[in-house]
Amino acid sequence: MSAVQRDYIERMIEQATQAIAQILQVVRAGDLDPAMILVDKTRDLVLGPMRPVLERVDAASAVDLVGKYELDRLRMFAALLGEEGAIHELRGRSTRAEQCYRRALELYAATSLAGAKLKAADWERIALLEPKVEAASIDGRYRVEVRRLAGRSAASHDENAGIVAT
Repeated sequence: MSAVQRDYIERMIEQATQAIAQILQVVRAGDLDPAMILVDKTRDLVLGPMRPVLERVDAASAVDLVGKYELDRLRMFAALLGEEGAIHELRGRSTRAEQCYRRALELYAATSLAGAKLKAADWERIALLEPKVEAASIDGRYRVEVRRLAGRSAASHDENAGIVAT
């Protein structure tokens, strides 16, 4: 990957990270419609012209389509799906929320299996989302990886808590 491509991806990640923080603030304020608009706009930024395809294909196909050098796009997409799910959950749309959560977990698992380096925020989201999804509903290719990722997140959290406490 060229330096220009890497710079572009890093800027996109920074913009998406800022947008997710803004989405969280808007949701906490109870403004769910503007939050959903922010999710939608940020999804456009992250996925670009590939959005219609990436929203329809399974997680493994999404990994294949973006390629190993742009897996961060899928990490951001997964984070946005988690936020969208939270908005649906707050609106009482539990079925739609679980669909978003499941898709996010499958994307995290697929990107992890493809060699992506997950960040601390990813581990935290995985730990929050995993209990909200019926394990049997997760694509069989990803169940073990989702469990591993959720377990790693919990172990990391426990280690950090132990460090603070001592």
